[in-house]
Amino acid sequence: MLKRKKYADILSWYDQGDSTALLVTGARQVGKSTLVRHLGSEMFEAVVEINLYENPQAKKALSEATDVEDLISRISLFSDLPLVSGHTLIFIDEIQELPDILTMAKFLVEDGRFRYAFSGSLLGVHLKQIRSYPVGFITEIPLFPLDFEEFCWALNVSDNALAQVRQCCKSLSALPDYLHEALSSYFRTYIIVGGMPEAILTYLDTKGDLTAVRNLQEQLVKNYQYDITKYANHRSLYIEEIFNQLPLQLDKESRRFVLNSVDSNARYESFRQDFVWLTTAGVALKCDQISNPKAPLRATERPGTFKLYESDTGMLVSRYPQTLTRAVYLDEKSVNQGAVFENVIAQQLAALELPLFYFMNRKRGEVDFITEGAAGDVVPIEVKSGSSPRAHAALNQLLENAEYDIPRGIVFSRLNIEQRGKVVYLPWYAIFCLKDLMESVEPLPASELPAI
Repeated sequence: MLKRKKYADILSWYDQGDSTALLVTGARQVGKSTLVRHLGSEMFEAVVEINLYENPQAKKALSEATDVEDLISRISLFSDLPLVSGHTLIFIDEIQELPDILTMAKFLVEDGRFRYAFSGSLLGVHLKQIRSYPVGFITEIPLFPLDFEEFCWALNVSDNALAQVRQCCKSLSALPDYLHEALSSYFRTYIIVGGMPEAILTYLDTKGDLTAVRNLQEQLVKNYQYDITKYANHRSLYIEEIFNQLPLQLDKESRRFVLNSVDSNARYESFRQDFVWLTTAGVALKCDQISNPKAPLRATERPGTFKLYESDTGMLVSRYPQTLTRAVYLDEKSVNQGAVFENVIAQQLAALELPLFYFMNRKRGEVDFITEGAAGDVVPIEVKSGSSPRAHAALNQLLENAEYDIPRGIVFSRLNIEQRGKVVYLPWYAIFCLKDLMESVEPLPASELPAI
């Protein structure tokens, strides 16, 4: 099994006892079921798993349950093992097929005989539709595609090397050139492979066959399109067209999503729920424009003016011509790679559970991203894929404005770690250290950095 950061949160749920049921949310095929099964094999004597998508008979049987006793009896009909009180995990997968089962979570937890876990795709959509969400009786854990650090774990990159990246980010000191070049290369590979577990396993199993990875990703894209057709009801044609337009819109210089690409007479209010569907389903990441870079950033957001990124950059790359894959992997600076580099940073920010905004002002220009931490610290971010990483006039103007009082901005680029005035230059791969930097940890002396 691929090592995942969220597994620690799942273990924490287990350690807290039987006070809540577990709900793992996230897009299709990001590894939700794998983590729950791993928990079951490690921590329980018995696991009863029911997949409501693959087993329509079970779906029908559970939908007709009248109370907790009846539901547990019906679950036992689909188990080859006896349900042992205190030692059994009941795992209901693809819960989006029957989301109203979650309304019974309160009574299942209060019954106390078994532990319960639920997971499924598109839950962000369906949770809004269930009759009574059992607040206080469900621990919800969101799961995203693997981030770059998790990708490095899968490739057996040295823990000491990743620790040195963290320490150098804290002390704002450059990494050794050999390590910087190696991790930059890994990051370009990550852009192509992405963070979907099956894509990473295909890359590992085929010893780096990127054509096999691309074929898998193309199938994943088709699966997402199928989900839209199946679950989006009467809006499916519009939502699918938005999804199909996503790579084309990102390829434009502004990256902003233009609604008339979907319908020449489109107005945002008419399509708002379609974008909500895509983002809550975990298919896309919406980055709204703000006009004032002060916390809370949401105070000046303009939801009708936005960029729309794909939740997994590997899947996005598979939707472009293969020449882009070659350009990213071989670091061909003559090919414009801005769209995928912005997308991969958006994906990492989402994995860090940081809010996604961008700043736009007619006088001061546009800054690619602006986010804020839990303490309200505002951080503007520029992403540079080309050979001019120090060209960021809009970011400079933002930092120079005394009214905004922003202590520093960050530029992610091919450069090594460096600070010039208020601008911190970080290599693309160091995005996993962003929260550490935002917390302003005291830098360690260079002599205390770990050796590789």
